[in-house]
Amino acid sequence: MYARVWRFGILPGKVAEFTVALNGIMPLIRQQPGFRGCVALHSGPGEALESTVVSMWSSIDTLRNSETEKYQQALVEIVALCERHPVMREEEVLLSEFVTEDPDDTVTKF
Repeated sequence: MYARVWRFGILPGKVAEFTVALNGIMPLIRQQPGFRGCVALHSGPGEALESTVVSMWSSIDTLRNSETEKYQQALVEIVALCERHPVMREEEVLLSEFVTEDPDDTVTKF
């Protein structure tokens, strides 16, 4: 399994819009072959938010093939809410395990 890891610095006052944009791109990503999951993390006080977004894919090829034109267009909206150009890396996943007691509780929106 492979991961696309994004590191974003969000513009002051744009945290809510950034979160909406992330939630908005997820239906598109879920439709891509090889998609295995996603987690978005944040750090920083209040509106000085940094975010790391990790999406997991079954192979390096499915990861790279997920970068469709629609994905690129949606990403433009997200990047417009950032202080500087975000950093993206591709990494191999060594371990991935998420446990939930409720099988219907697979998506958490913030």
